[in-house]
Amino acid sequence: MSKASTKRAPGRPPAGKDGLAVTETYVQTTLRLEPETKVLLDALTRLLGKPQREVTGEALVSYAEGLKLSDRELLRGLLNRGD
Repeated sequence: MSKASTKRAPGRPPAGKDGLAVTETYVQTTLRLEPETKVLLDALTRLLGKPQREVTGEALVSYAEGLKLSDRELLRGLLNRGD
């Protein structure tokens, strides 16, 4: 018996665990980072086993939660404006 050849779609396979991440729905942005910050980001992604977008997203949430109350209220107002 011969092995049946499995046809694969051309191109890169989908990202994420089991190819389930739909990254095309995410907003793309570009950041310029200090070299030390990039090294830290790379180390955190390896340590946590998470993609850069998750590490930076969680870092932003943590940063926002650490703001003083008056700044968090201003931030909430900016987020609710929908601009």
